[in-house]
Amino acid sequence: MERSTERALKRAGHTTRLFDDKRSKQLLGAGFVQRRALSIARSFKPDFVLLGKCQALTLDTVGKIIAGKPNAMWYHDPPSFRNIKRPDIAHVADVGRLSQTFFVSGFVDEWRKLGLPAKFLPSAADKELGPRKPESNLGSDVTFIGTGYDRSRAAFLIKVAKRFELKVWGPGWEEWRKELRWTGRSVYGPAFASVCSSSKIVLGVNPTIARGATNYTSDRTWMVIQAGGFYLGEGTDGITSLLREGDHCAWYKDLEQCLDRCAYYLGNPAARERVRRQGQHFVAEHHTFDQRIHNLLSGEEFHNPLG
Repeated sequence: MERSTERALKRAGHTTRLFDDKRSKQLLGAGFVQRRALSIARSFKPDFVLLGKCQALTLDTVGKIIAGKPNAMWYHDPPSFRNIKRPDIAHVADVGRLSQTFFVSGFVDEWRKLGLPAKFLPSAADKELGPRKPESNLGSDVTFIGTGYDRSRAAFLIKVAKRFELKVWGPGWEEWRKELRWTGRSVYGPAFASVCSSSKIVLGVNPTIARGATNYTSDRTWMVIQAGGFYLGEGTDGITSLLREGDHCAWYKDLEQCLDRCAYYLGNPAARERVRRQGQHFVAEHHTFDQRIHNLLSGEEFHNPLG
């Protein structure tokens, strides 16, 4: 996310300095990373500071870096407000309270109630992550890409797999490897795009922690569509106003509707291809990191291009 944002900033003509506090802490230790971060900030003299999770930085360090400078924070894991007592999430919230604008890709009201200056800004796709030439060994009728940490999501996929050819990519699926066709691999960047472009349907399934979501969807939604995949996701009133059914992707409300949508689009390749192409064009036009730069720098909340 951070590197994709930086690439978009550079394409917009900005000079940037990206500091990976987490990696620096692993290499150099907690004490040194504070001094290093402050030293970089002093030498680079940024006109604007965009904060990540800042897990390895103290609040004092963050406060000194952003003091007197326009700034914002963009948090892509908004359902985690349910775990606010967990130390890492509590730290994210504390950093967010220091920021001028806490952009979050969903659950805005819940974060505001926690005292953060929250505004809605959906996640996005990297402009460079485009469609690839399909590869038969990577594709399947239905594909899911993600981590196997949620039992309800695994149960959902198992039911889909009983009816359709389904392949799962990502870590953490050992418990269900007998019931799911799990590759045992994670895919990123060009490999992610190749899997999306090679699959007939790429499925989105919200984890339990995202229950009650309105306009929230995982960043994978935008990534899959930008990477040339036909996306079938879990629809909510908010997210279906950002992407139109039958124009940019397909939505389902429950398991039965998911199975029906799979059957329909697997049986109608021309319709599937039309939606896939229109969706990719729409996301490239409106939902890449390049289109988010204005919001991040101005502090303005997201404006839905569909009205």
